[in-house]
Amino acid sequence: MSPNDSTHILRAGLARILEIWRTREGGERDLLQGVLREQLADLGAGPVGSPSPEVRRQHDATRAYFDNVRYTLLSPTARIWGTVTNALRVAADVENVTATQRAVFSFTPASLAGFFQAAQHEPALAASLREAFRPMPAADCQTLAALFELHGPIDGATVLAVTRVLGNEGPLTREEANALATLRSTGLIGVAFAGIRGDG
Repeated sequence: MSPNDSTHILRAGLARILEIWRTREGGERDLLQGVLREQLADLGAGPVGSPSPEVRRQHDATRAYFDNVRYTLLSPTARIWGTVTNALRVAADVENVTATQRAVFSFTPASLAGFFQAAQHEPALAASLREAFRPMPAADCQTLAALFELHGPIDGATVLAVTRVLGNEGPLTREEANALATLRSTGLIGVAFAGIRGDG
């Protein structure tokens, strides 16, 4: 898959998730959904709307976060997915989350669950995104691949558990082991996580 192919899959997939989320999952009033829609609109890849003041403030904060020399080489599409991964990391309180990330990317677990629930409505969509992220070695990308792999019910607790288990480095901490136990008890571990982090 060429970089242009993967960029198209990631951008088109994100746009489709947001459309499903807005129309089927009641996401039209969700803050994360609004911010992601504004980011897509900045690229000319989504409709230009009239965001609420809260969405506008959060979108401006997100834009300012990525307007940094460290992210000069990130593609615009990668920055939008970076919003999703940062939101996951902040909500799950993984290691190395900074105070700035907490200030910019604090979204509710229910919002994050809504995002992945929307993808589940179209299995081919979820599969294409899973396959786009699967070869990427970064922990954040592996977390996204795993979340798109899930076929059962997704709630905020499940999203946080997956992120805690896959989003950190090294041996499992006590909290991560508890999260892994939660995933095992739901049967999700057998679907997506057999063998992860040296645990199988």
